[in-house]
Amino acid sequence: MDDHARDGYRRLNAIVPLAERRDALPPAWRRAHREILAGFARDCRPPSRRDLALMAWIDDAGALLDRLAADDLAVVDAAGEIAGAYPFTTEPTPHRVTLGPVEVHAMCAVDALAIAPMLDVATRIDSVCAVTGTPVRVRMRGMEIREATPATLRVGIHWAKPARGPTAHSLCRRMLFLADAAAARGWQAEAPESRRLYTLGQAVDLGAAFFVPLYA
Repeated sequence: MDDHARDGYRRLNAIVPLAERRDALPPAWRRAHREILAGFARDCRPPSRRDLALMAWIDDAGALLDRLAADDLAVVDAAGEIAGAYPFTTEPTPHRVTLGPVEVHAMCAVDALAIAPMLDVATRIDSVCAVTGTPVRVRMRGMEIREATPATLRVGIHWAKPARGPTAHSLCRRMLFLADAAAARGWQAEAPESRRLYTLGQAVDLGAAFFVPLYA
């Protein structure tokens, strides 16, 4: 990881230190959090509140979900069901990720790029440039980028202070694919002090450093 990617990882971890928060959970709840992530990857969806309550090693599904929501490890909807767990979401986003027969949505561009290294699998990302609407496709296997279309693809992150509430509804919406240098420059020029550009490789390194420990 180069210095620019490392700085991005440190910024992200300072805003939402998910691995640290996950590590502070009781062991059974850490296991439950991992099962939630696995559910997205295996079944296109997380376990329901009832599914969690039926798991013998979870003593209180309600308390578990309250803690995950309070720690921003999961997004819980008004019905008390899991709507997302970084990097996955049930909400429609521009970032669709295919893992074998399963298709899921990622919360942002960085999250989409992190799924292959986090799970050590092959993925296909289908998204769009946030500026031009140009279709974006990235194929990965673990950390390896096997295809990137357009080849000039960049990732932009607007490091503005997140609003209150889940990071999924603030910072995540400002982590974007940008088709080429012109789109990237135009996007960055709107807020040059807080918008940063990353190559695809830098964004993969940043995302992997953040998410691989979350699933370990």
